Amino acid sequence: MNSKKTILVTGGAGYIGSHTIIELLETTDFKVISVDNLSNSSVKTFYRIEKITGKKVVNYEVDLCNKINLEKIFENEKNIVGIIHFAAYKSVGESVSDPHKYYHNNINSLLNILECCLKFNINNFIFSSSCSVYGNISQLPVKEDTPFGKAESPYAYSKQVGEEMIKDYTTAYPQLKAIALRYFNPVGAHISGLIGESPINKANNLVPIITQTAI
Repeated sequence: MNSKKTILVTGGAGYIGSHTIIELLETTDFKVISVDNLSNSSVKTFYRIEKITGKKVVNYEVDLCNKINLEKIFENEKNIVGIIHFAAYKSVGESVSDPHKYYHNNINSLLNILECCLKFNINNFIFSSSCSVYGNISQLPVKEDTPFGKAESPYAYSKQVGEEMIKDYTTAYPQLKAIALRYFNPVGAHISGLIGESPINKANNLVPIITQTAI
């Protein structure tokens, strides 16, 4: 059995997730595994990661909202020491037209991951949040301690709720260490040109819309 310390990346076939996996493989000694149900991404991403890094990444095609199937991953992978949680629906417009989809997925998946952290003694957690937690505020630039404004969409609210959930968990269970990353507009592709932002569904972020229009 491989006893190497392991990092679990959720949403590993996605844009930020795939770049993060490459960085982990190229700059650390961790084993890296992914959980991605491929709802807005392709398994081809992992072939490209292997071509770039020379290392194969195992992906578990599991819905994070299915706690039973999620726990089976942790039972199989005994050496997970940290989780980077990217997996979430992220279209602002779609969240307005279908709020149930966003509240069900983004909140339940996080809850299940946090429960697995406790059950399987995983104490290092990174949460993929969003600048949308600040809302439409008048004072710029924002800082880490800038108070949340009113969420402008169910997507944004799901990220606000997610951060509050993590605060509550780390308060109740101090062994759990967590940080939230609030991105604005991450852009760019890997220098190889093999990994970039290319969603299966309609693009909703500014840069992929511009590049697809140009193409």
